[in-house]
Amino acid sequence: MNVPNPAELAAQNALRSAEPGDPADHPVTATVHALLEEVAAIGDVGDGEFDLGAVSRQTELLTRAHDALAEALEDVGRG
Repeated sequence: MNVPNPAELAAQNALRSAEPGDPADHPVTATVHALLEEVAAIGDVGDGEFDLGAVSRQTELLTRAHDALAEALEDVGRG
């Protein structure tokens, strides 16, 4: 039988009783914020005409933001 040692039990208890962190402090927040600002800037540059290149770049940036958020959520699930 695998019995946890006292240090492992104390660490598990500390994790369970710790205050949750502020999501704004997570590194992914700054990454996603920067990507979304770039998406908005691309949209602001347009002259009202449809620009397939700009839409393509926005799609790429939004995909990167999505991937960063999905990875962060996976990390939380593993924690």
